[in-house]
Amino acid sequence: MKRRPADDGPPVETNGVQNIGPGEPFGLRWKRRAVTIPTMLGVTAAAIVLLPLLAIGAAAFDTARLRLRLPTLRALLFVLQYLLNDSLEILVVPLYWALAGFGTRLDSPASRRRHERLQRWSIDVLSRRAERLLGVNIDVDADSAATLEGGPLIVCCRHVNLLDASLPSLLLQRRGFHIRAVIMAEMLADPGFDLLYGRLGSVFIPRDQGPQAQQAVTRLAAGLTGRSAAVIFPEGRLFRPELLALSLARLAVSAPERAERLDGLRHVLPPRPGGLNALLDALPQADVVFMAHTGLEGYPRFADLARAVPLRHPIRVVTWRVARSAIPTVTAERTMWLDTNWRRLDDWVHAYSEG
Repeated sequence: MKRRPADDGPPVETNGVQNIGPGEPFGLRWKRRAVTIPTMLGVTAAAIVLLPLLAIGAAAFDTARLRLRLPTLRALLFVLQYLLNDSLEILVVPLYWALAGFGTRLDSPASRRRHERLQRWSIDVLSRRAERLLGVNIDVDADSAATLEGGPLIVCCRHVNLLDASLPSLLLQRRGFHIRAVIMAEMLADPGFDLLYGRLGSVFIPRDQGPQAQQAVTRLAAGLTGRSAAVIFPEGRLFRPELLALSLARLAVSAPERAERLDGLRHVLPPRPGGLNALLDALPQADVVFMAHTGLEGYPRFADLARAVPLRHPIRVVTWRVARSAIPTVTAERTMWLDTNWRRLDDWVHAYSEG
């Protein structure tokens, strides 16, 4: 076990887990945080001070356009809650660092419990605000809910906008799971994510740097046992219709057989097997849960969602679980298995969207 006091990121390793992505230099990390932390705190303070004017302006904007359900005002209040959550995380996390022996015991059970409580609180608050302000109601049938029991699990979810990034964590933490996620490195620009999620074992991976990302994913799996879940979005980025044709064209050059299997996808990008393979190899006892959802695809950007709130229809979620004994061990067969399940996910989204 390697440890470096007064630090919370690589190259620190605690119980096999590095918390931010492979090899980020200490100086580079704090150069970024020197910008993102004061920016977030400053924006939050300004939003609080200007809230009366912003709220009046948003309400007037909606009223002038006969948007009597006040979508702009609702979206503004949700964004304010997000800023408040993020700023609270920024302020509390250093206290947790001090309580953990000034960073020397961040991997202790007590430290993890403190950070997990903060994570659960933040997700729960945002979920309640999303429901009340944005009309985001989540509908999970009983059969799907039953698949989210026992562990460890690897959860594979589609990805269409920023809200669904929290969907697996929300559903799993309500069932008492300890959660780690594979998060794109762009989210390091959010200092709350940067400071909190890495300490809980999630990893931030660079886009289109396969070997480096797979190493980080393998570290994420270290120590995951019992009621734990590793969350991954196999598409590797947000779904966009224009990206689908491009991704399939590239796949036709690099892997023609996969391109043929996945030809005709409509609502998801071709999955990238590298990250999931790394998790499967690192977690030989874990089952896999595939999570499909529909209801958010019409809002690829938050601005699109802001114009439509409160939503009139629930976010429908369906999951199915694959026992580890049914998952191939040979890489080529495992990739075919992933593609088959991903087509099933696409077919469900299409059928439900059409219905």
